[in-house]
Amino acid sequence: MQHIWKWLLPLSALSLHADQVSLQWYNDVFAGTDRHFTNGGSISWLDDTFRGKDDNGTNSYSALVFDIANALPFTTMDTSRQHTAGISLMQMMITPTDISQSEPQYDDFPYAGYLALSFYMFEFDETSFDEYRLEVGVVGPQSGAEWLQKTVHRIIGSDKPQGWDTQMGTQWTINALYRYGVKSWQKSYDYGLSADWFNHVGFQAGNFVTDGFGGTTLRVGQNYINNFNVNAPYFKEEAALIQLQKAHHGFGWSISAGANADALAYSYILDEAKEMGYQYERNTFTFSTYLGSSIYIEGQKLTFFYQMQSPYLRDNSQVDTFGGFKFAIQF
Repeated sequence: MQHIWKWLLPLSALSLHADQVSLQWYNDVFAGTDRHFTNGGSISWLDDTFRGKDDNGTNSYSALVFDIANALPFTTMDTSRQHTAGISLMQMMITPTDISQSEPQYDDFPYAGYLALSFYMFEFDETSFDEYRLEVGVVGPQSGAEWLQKTVHRIIGSDKPQGWDTQMGTQWTINALYRYGVKSWQKSYDYGLSADWFNHVGFQAGNFVTDGFGGTTLRVGQNYINNFNVNAPYFKEEAALIQLQKAHHGFGWSISAGANADALAYSYILDEAKEMGYQYERNTFTFSTYLGSSIYIEGQKLTFFYQMQSPYLRDNSQVDTFGGFKFAIQF
């Protein structure tokens, strides 16, 4: 567990003038199961918006990331758009369906934990954004997943997972992501009701995962924060923190429904497990659906959500279902 703290140090050094901090938690307890992607959480920080060289706001981190990106070969930032940058720390754990067995279950998922630190930047305007993300992580005991699951199960009186001695070994990873998102449609109705439609597409590449993804989400509500309504990929949803209005006041609510698709070219956990003797074929294409409800109070947002994920393994007909919450607070 001591390995986690050195990952937290960059977050503790951030300016207290940070624009937003968000927390996310996923767990399949909402479906009464304890398998596959069984738990995950993240904490994210998004800096104030950087609007150009004449901006004297408290956004030195965004300005620094903008200068670094602009200095890279073949990269030119669009100075007509706004920019913001941030950092997130996430952890997730993966287990087979039967956690009572101590031996490897070669027809199911292996035990695996993943801990990652992400650095991301958004270039955006009122209707669209480009996201650039670099993620460094570690699979294995250093992720702290074994300690966390055993601790939580002991506290809540749940069965102790027996197979963590067979978890995947240490592997350091690095991944890069690009995504384009656009608010394709929005409209206001009587009685203060509003609606918008968000779409996104992107890809990521590295030695942890290489895939292409896309999705769509429809939202209906009253006085909700005007933002990008992102709900996937998992733990990469900070675009939803970008507020496209100067301030949000009062109480608001919204209900969102969406669907996402993924074309998987490589997964370290699934592909490396096959090298370890696990006998299955993974699906190249997977799909997920999303249903969430949010409340908004003076710029703060709390979301409760429920998701269903199609199987990652061809011989597995079980749809993985999980839920959780997301909370964002604005400074």
